[in-house]
Amino acid sequence: MSARERLEGELLEVTYQADDGAWAVVRVAPIDEGAPVTVVGALGHLSPGVHLTLEGRWSNHARFGRRFNAETVLVQDPRTNAGLARYLSSGEVRGIGPKLAERLINHFGLETLRVLESAPERLTEVEGIGEKKRDEIIQHYDRDRRDREVAVMLRGYGLGAAVTRRVLAKYGDEAASILRGDPYRLAADIPGVAFKTADQIARVLGIAEDDPRRARAAVQWLLSEGESEGHCFLPEAELLRRGESVGVRQDTLAEALGPLLLERKVVLRESALTGSRPVYRGVTDRREQRVADAVVARIGGQDASEEAVRAAEEKVGLSLNDEQRRAVAMGLERGMCVITGGPGTGKTTIVRVLMTAAALRRETWALAAPTGRAARRLSESCGQEGKTLHRLLRYSMQAGGFEHDATNPLELDGVLVDEASMVDLALLDALLQALPEGARLVLVGDADQLPSVGAGQCLRDLIDSGAVPVVSLRQVYRQAAGSGIVQNAHRVLRGEDPVSAEKEPEPLERPDFFVVPRREPEELLQALDEILLKRLPARGFDPRAEVQVLTPMRRGPLGTVSLNQRLQALLNPEGPSVKVGERVFRVQDRVMQVRNDYESDVFNGDVGRVVAAGDGVVSVDFDGRTLRLSGEALHNLDHAWAISIHKSQGSEYPAAVLVMHTAHHVMLRRALLYTAMTRARRFCCLVAHPWAVHTAVTEVAGTERFTELSGRIRALLASGVTPGGKGAKARAPR
Repeated sequence: MSARERLEGELLEVTYQADDGAWAVVRVAPIDEGAPVTVVGALGHLSPGVHLTLEGRWSNHARFGRRFNAETVLVQDPRTNAGLARYLSSGEVRGIGPKLAERLINHFGLETLRVLESAPERLTEVEGIGEKKRDEIIQHYDRDRRDREVAVMLRGYGLGAAVTRRVLAKYGDEAASILRGDPYRLAADIPGVAFKTADQIARVLGIAEDDPRRARAAVQWLLSEGESEGHCFLPEAELLRRGESVGVRQDTLAEALGPLLLERKVVLRESALTGSRPVYRGVTDRREQRVADAVVARIGGQDASEEAVRAAEEKVGLSLNDEQRRAVAMGLERGMCVITGGPGTGKTTIVRVLMTAAALRRETWALAAPTGRAARRLSESCGQEGKTLHRLLRYSMQAGGFEHDATNPLELDGVLVDEASMVDLALLDALLQALPEGARLVLVGDADQLPSVGAGQCLRDLIDSGAVPVVSLRQVYRQAAGSGIVQNAHRVLRGEDPVSAEKEPEPLERPDFFVVPRREPEELLQALDEILLKRLPARGFDPRAEVQVLTPMRRGPLGTVSLNQRLQALLNPEGPSVKVGERVFRVQDRVMQVRNDYESDVFNGDVGRVVAAGDGVVSVDFDGRTLRLSGEALHNLDHAWAISIHKSQGSEYPAAVLVMHTAHHVMLRRALLYTAMTRARRFCCLVAHPWAVHTAVTEVAGTERFTELSGRIRALLASGVTPGGKGAKARAPR
């Protein structure tokens, strides 16, 4: 192995960064003024312009050429005007954008940071900075001053501004002592910090590889990572196997389970289902059992009378079929039930009639959905306010939980939740705890769609338990049956490839689904451009406002990151803008919130449009509410010209263009394609490699999740627990 070498220079740009922030590819300008070089390593969320001192080794990559593999990183303030401009323009100092940064540097030069630190009153010497703007900058800078020591320390470990702020928000003034005492807490407490990153910091601090804290931290992080993949637990053998992938031996990891079991931070259960004992985080084990208990307590009751349902039908002016009528009758009186069905099966009609029947009985019901987009769709289709589950349960930032719970239940007769396939275990647990005794819960959704992003597959588990009353809607109505979107969605569920409108065996009333086969990524991109610029406008669709591009992945030439860059240049190339790292947010850009902000009432997945941008501030219209975002908040925004199929759950678009290629092979599943197709309301175009489409249609494996909710429900009933023994009570028809 070659000897370690030293590289010093200015960070020019971050060209790639892993989602967990632990690994990145950057370009560095060496201080000897040689050509910029590529550096890879645990470089975190670094800001362009900073000065780096690196130790590591040079290597020659077969595809990417010569690059420097950084093993240690020291991050310091910028040393050139150009570097300082990049640094200030990156949003590192709140309230200072690119134009203001240029004026500051023109006036103060490399003394700019010293002026900010020691003589901020001099800021008014710069044109355009009055007392109000000066005070705003000083306020932000002073607020951050106490955090300098920790920030410098974290930057030295390769962690950047975003992670640094999360650390300070979590630990406050104790951040430095906590990190020096146990850096492994970073992986447990801070989103975006991988175990390997915390482990690297521990090595620098001299913590031994056999320190018991290391293996314990690995167990907890691996279980948390499993939950981020949708699992409620990991089988013991799978947990030990994953431990080796982060450098912890299986025997060491197994020994670490003992103390964690005693502290109830981890629970090891017996199960005949998985072939290996399930290992849970303690909080998730308790949550899954609570949900099972609450479900069994609520599944009593009888269906409402047919007269009550027909009265509501007459009031609405609709006529239901037998399965729809059964769904309404079940929802009115059963303590808990599920209504599931695909597109065109009349779920929305059932909701309207059910809410009308409840109103005729003078009952108070709430309509809710997991996301703001789904809640708005529910409101529009039913003419009654729909809320997100977080708003319904009233999430409190101060309390770190919901205001409505078992001690402060909701005051209502029932809750109907739409898009229930998106509800994860934690949210279902919170909802069940907040429901008062006797209230009914109706879950409406499509069990064939992708499951929740969070841990669990609650809708599927409730159906599979065999204990919760379920109505599965199968009849597709005539109007929907004439749609190529609906017909092809059902084809995919049957394991058949979708058929483009021009190849349908019989002409459709609504030829609204098309397949454009392309094999090479560049061919797909060219077809996408033509569809957005020519075909869709010719059909009356505005590609900037009515069309959503969907893709399975974030990375790669056909992932959301690359597509958003291309589509922004295609659809919104000019206008006032703010640069955030390597991204540019421009007026009229479609953007998405990617992290919950309870204080501003915007949540992960909410989509808005940029209405103003300048001086480091981006104003975004989220459905009629305009938020001014700056600093760290801008890192919670992403472009939404193209979004992942997972992020599209709960939404509908006038038109959708789906991109699928062999490069997406690890993601190609039937549920993914089906979910994407059913996001389109009036037009859907699948631009794809034929192999990718066929693979997605035929691949049903790989979507399994490690959960035991259905098994716990069955076990409770087998043990003699009476359904409805507490909680929901059977009601006499009104």
